[in-house]
Amino acid sequence: MKLFRILAVWCFILGTTAGLAPVQAQPEQTEVEFSSAPQAEVEMADTLRRDGKIYVVVIVLLTVMVGMILYLVSLDRKVSKLEKQMRE
Repeated sequence: MKLFRILAVWCFILGTTAGLAPVQAQPEQTEVEFSSAPQAEVEMADTLRRDGKIYVVVIVLLTVMVGMILYLVSLDRKVSKLEKQMRE
């Protein structure tokens, strides 16, 4: 049952912090930065957002996370059952 408490606290913290800072694309920089290395622009997030594929990425990540949580819960139940059998 400790696993359920840990997961509940983790989900609560994740849920409360997710609403605090919305994720936005970085604005275009108009200032010229002087550095010795050339700056490479990362357009992957903008391209995924524009094509609507960012939602597919989010769904896949959520599916993997839910699968891992369900696996940990089932593993915790099995271990608890084995511990109970060893005590008897």
